[in-house]
Amino acid sequence: MIIKKLGIDEKDARIITFFTENPHITQKEIAERLGITQPSVNTRVQNLIEKGIMKFQVGVDLSRSGLYLARVDFTAKNANDVIEKLRNCTFFVNGYIMSGKNNVSVFLVAENLKKIDEIVRDVIKKDPDNSDINVNLVVSSAINSPVKINFLHELELGDGKCPYSPEICKDCKKVLGK
Repeated sequence: MIIKKLGIDEKDARIITFFTENPHITQKEIAERLGITQPSVNTRVQNLIEKGIMKFQVGVDLSRSGLYLARVDFTAKNANDVIEKLRNCTFFVNGYIMSGKNNVSVFLVAENLKKIDEIVRDVIKKDPDNSDINVNLVVSSAINSPVKINFLHELELGDGKCPYSPEICKDCKKVLGK
């Protein structure tokens, strides 16, 4: 069981589930549901956070944003380096190092499909150490989760300047490490 592997009890599991279902639930409401005191709930929440078992995350709701999410799977000679380079990209949501032939899977978000294509073409495909590149668009999600987007790079460039237009991307110091 996952609960046993995490080393938590039934009350901790219910607290996590309550927050997962409703991030705005109060500790008082949880205390009432569990039949314990609010300070006891607070102690449990703090312990879960300290152990790294529970995390609160703020992000963009893609189902309501009009943004596109793509998963790009590929084979990289040095998967860690690729993930580190892309970590600075405004459009990079998350990346995973995988087992198997395609050892990298990254998620990119953008306001249009052209932008995703430019990132794949100008950053991922241009790297000779990357091969077997497959791009898939996420069309729906079974569980609606917030997506963390770092808007700072886009803000630093100013309104109307895309950090991944072909002219800028080829010289992007943030992603290409120049």
